[in-house]
Amino acid sequence: MREVTWAPGAVVSPANIDLPANSPPIGKVVSARANELTEGAPNTLTESTPTPTKVDEDTITLDADTTASTLLTLVYSPVGELVGV
Repeated sequence: MREVTWAPGAVVSPANIDLPANSPPIGKVVSARANELTEGAPNTLTESTPTPTKVDEDTITLDADTTASTLLTLVYSPVGELVGV
């Protein structure tokens, strides 16, 4: 399993989201986690678990929007990686 975290920027669902450069290609998507920091008094950190869908080996879609302050973590099995061997 691989876990990649990046800031995809503001994306309106169901638009495509590309993995960061040099990430291993996606074999099977497992889960996603989105963390968003809202600055204010006090600052708040909100976590959600949008459902990811694989589009191709380096692209996903989510069933939720992201904002400029969203950090997205994708858990997936890369192409060619054997699980449980």
